[in-house]
Amino acid sequence: MVTADNLNLDVLELIFAFISGNDLVAVSSVSKSFLAGVIPCLYATVSFTAKHAKRYRPGGGIMSPFLTLRNHPDLAVHVRYLDIHCAPFIAVGQVHPNFLSETADALQVCKNLTSFVCEPRILPALLGSLQGKERLQNVHIYAALTTMQGEMLQKITTLRSLTLDYPTWNVVDLLTRWAQSLQRTLSHLTIFMSQEVNGIFLEALLPLLPRLRGLHIIGCSKAPHTVVIKAATTHTPSLKEFSFTIFENTPPPSLFCLPTITLPSLRHLAIDVRPTSDVTAVTMSSLFVSLTSLSTLVLKFADRQLPVWSSVIDLIAPPSTVTVPLKRLALIDCAVSIDMVGKLSSRCKDLEMLEIPLPIKDIRAFTTAISSLKELHTLTDVGDAHASHGPRATLARNDVRYMMQACGNLKTIVSDGRMWTVNSRILLW
Repeated sequence: MVTADNLNLDVLELIFAFISGNDLVAVSSVSKSFLAGVIPCLYATVSFTAKHAKRYRPGGGIMSPFLTLRNHPDLAVHVRYLDIHCAPFIAVGQVHPNFLSETADALQVCKNLTSFVCEPRILPALLGSLQGKERLQNVHIYAALTTMQGEMLQKITTLRSLTLDYPTWNVVDLLTRWAQSLQRTLSHLTIFMSQEVNGIFLEALLPLLPRLRGLHIIGCSKAPHTVVIKAATTHTPSLKEFSFTIFENTPPPSLFCLPTITLPSLRHLAIDVRPTSDVTAVTMSSLFVSLTSLSTLVLKFADRQLPVWSSVIDLIAPPSTVTVPLKRLALIDCAVSIDMVGKLSSRCKDLEMLEIPLPIKDIRAFTTAISSLKELHTLTDVGDAHASHGPRATLARNDVRYMMQACGNLKTIVSDGRMWTVNSRILLW
């Protein structure tokens, strides 16, 4: 007789692949066979966050998952994604040495690692253990390294996605040499907050990456959007994802030329808008002229009180025979009036995901404005709870019910860290 307890392990693994989070831990406590079947899913992703760092006490507090992997190498073979978002400190600026030792040893035995994220500034202690990972495809690191450390990083030649946060000049300098080893595999490149990246660097780097499909140059003050757009359209015309920053500094009038993005395959565009003057609206308007294939548009502004420019909304083209319908729109850190929401709804009728600050006090009028979006299934509130003095109004259950009843296809609302979903018209959170 076949029971859940004597099912083949391969079958159990397929079932448990649909379970995540604490449910996996609960399943592991059911029986020995369930534990054996859930281990590959349970250890596929190992993450260390701020809440773990606060409670980290070697020998008496919360044991890090890296110590478990070091003590049980047989579990490390299942690890595919290793994410370090925070590190415990024993003093200001001094990371706990036990944590570094445990992490380095655990990383050494994770032979099947495909993705590595290291946001704190601890990478130098882990570089030796990162070598020899033949299946490593995604790396996201805080890249403040010396020349010698950068050369160790350069030995990783299997990457498909590379994200460099705050890279030092040493790392930027070797990136063109590293690109020669990555040109057959690298498809996504992100450089965040570098003072060394400029037009000359991009003109030298991008021709070496013919397979690039995603390029994100964010917060690099010496690489204004005009320079980034020119380099991208010239050397990587097959881009599908593109992000850049518009800075305050405007080129001199004699050199001023409104840039346009001529990337026929572009589907996802994100713009970090730093200036708050109306001149920026003209600059942004020129960017959208030739965009007919966007399915995702993300605009992040610098002032939460700044009303989004009407001219920008006007240039988000409504779907036609020559344009691809916009499926996802995000307007972050700005003020969006009800009238503007109504205009968006009339121009982007195929929106499926909308991310904007929700006007909690005017939620009925807001709901009326978005009710024409028949395809909208996910609404995300990107308003900041700390943006104004005093307590911020929160979304109530009755408001959510009203919104989901008015918008027939709306299934998910995310606000204030809560996710509201609907199942047979019964609201849960």
